[in-house]
Amino acid sequence: MSTRLANYGRLINRAKAVNFTFNGKVFNGFEGDTLAASLLANDQMLIGRSFKYHRPRGVVASGGEEPNALINLGVEGHFEPNARATTTETFNGLTAESQNHFPSLEFDIGAINSKLARFLPAGFYYKMFIHPRSFWKHIYEPIIRKSAGLGKAPKSRDADKYEHYYHFCEVMIVGGGIAGLQAAKSAAATGVRVLLVEQTAHWGGRAPVDGVVIDGMPAQDWITVTLADLSVRDNVVIRNRTQGSGVYDHGYALAYERIADHTPGDGRPRHRLWRVRCKQIVTATGGIERPLSFAGNDIPGVMLAAAVRDYVLNYGVSPGDRTVVVTNNDDAYRTALTLKQAGLEVPVILDARAEGGGDLMGEAIAAGIRVELGRGIAQVLGGKRVTGLQICSQAGEGAVLEEIGCDVVAMSGGWSPVVHLWSHCGGKLNWDADQAMFRPDPNQPPLGADGAGFVRVAGLANGHLRSAAIVADASAQGFAAAKAAGGTTKRVVLAKAEDFEELPLSPVWLMPQGASYKLRSKAWLDFQNDVKVTDVQLAAQEGFESVEH
Repeated sequence: MSTRLANYGRLINRAKAVNFTFNGKVFNGFEGDTLAASLLANDQMLIGRSFKYHRPRGVVASGGEEPNALINLGVEGHFEPNARATTTETFNGLTAESQNHFPSLEFDIGAINSKLARFLPAGFYYKMFIHPRSFWKHIYEPIIRKSAGLGKAPKSRDADKYEHYYHFCEVMIVGGGIAGLQAAKSAAATGVRVLLVEQTAHWGGRAPVDGVVIDGMPAQDWITVTLADLSVRDNVVIRNRTQGSGVYDHGYALAYERIADHTPGDGRPRHRLWRVRCKQIVTATGGIERPLSFAGNDIPGVMLAAAVRDYVLNYGVSPGDRTVVVTNNDDAYRTALTLKQAGLEVPVILDARAEGGGDLMGEAIAAGIRVELGRGIAQVLGGKRVTGLQICSQAGEGAVLEEIGCDVVAMSGGWSPVVHLWSHCGGKLNWDADQAMFRPDPNQPPLGADGAGFVRVAGLANGHLRSAAIVADASAQGFAAAKAAGGTTKRVVLAKAEDFEELPLSPVWLMPQGASYKLRSKAWLDFQNDVKVTDVQLAAQEGFESVEH
């Protein structure tokens, strides 16, 4: 079961407990929790139902990439549908409800759709709802409109206050991880005006959780020193809880600040829209971990490996007592080591790579964790929560080699740069086959009115996965942006980060690679829209060209 740990929780204040309700039931948490962390701490694994098949769904991620934990937040004039539990800060008196079910979350009659899945394949709507034509207006459309969408539309007038603000600077930096902080430091040293925004309440991104060391200091100490340096500079403005939400022509950008979401009723505006005019933009937006596709990968308790260690270290929450880690890269070994150090059981690490990993794998073996190479998951067992899984050979077709009991599966399929803002205004991408990711093409950036590029990308968002490369790239991009915006040629001393030796990932698009139709039809690619591996394969077979179909 998921529970609160006695130790860990670097972001929470255990001295200040808060109470909130979920589906009418009172739960408790701590100041600094996200709603997802608070729910997991109370063993609330089932958070909602999926869009199409109404399958049980739980928390998968720990940030803005969360596809499942969408909830109705607040009541009446403060009601908001489709709020992410992973980004909503828990506060005293918070009211939340699950959505997309009837009559209840635990018993949803819409789950009958799962039994009809074979009759609702990709392209079904385009073929079915055109005949007879008279049925569309009177039968098909009313039914589809009633069932479409997630959450409820607000019925009361919005009772909160909002404001907008104009800001002018030479360089805007989006993202407050170690890349964003280093880029801001490099840009600020040239004398230009710098705006640094971070969407979460905390600075530093994943670095403190991942044990990064910079300039001989633990990442958190380096972050504290760097923030202190930036805070006293007259030419730097920093804002957390502020999301860079759009990049447009002529150096125009939007940022969305959540001022009082976590302190309702204190008299402040709830949100503030920043309208920013700048000469150069640096996006240091990091990356998101990719899930793996195997049968049952949507059952509550199957989570991203990085998210599992986030909940342990940031919030002092154990998603489960026994966690199996499945991966195609070295990073997931950090999760296994974190769980082991927290006193939790890791029965096995399943590494799809036949050759295994680097230093981190050696540490895991030394810690007494069993590692199986060239192995994958045939199927996860359970319904409303994980109860176990079946191990198979990744190179095979899913023949079961062993069955293991567990209550959490921590999966990692590698990392993808967050390139949305780069692409928003026309930036192009290249496919990096070695790292199995799309990354920004520096030769085709978003162009300004003068025909020159005005957006740069730094750190992991630029495809750099190692801390040393992230910091070096951020320093270079911050300086280049400032120089292009009219700054001096003064450079700061380059920060140096330390890394473990890691071996390359092995791209895994399906587990196992020769999975039968029965297994593929239970392997999910798009959790939010209920798209399975078989749906994408059928869409390609039917001639669909774009994934959004």
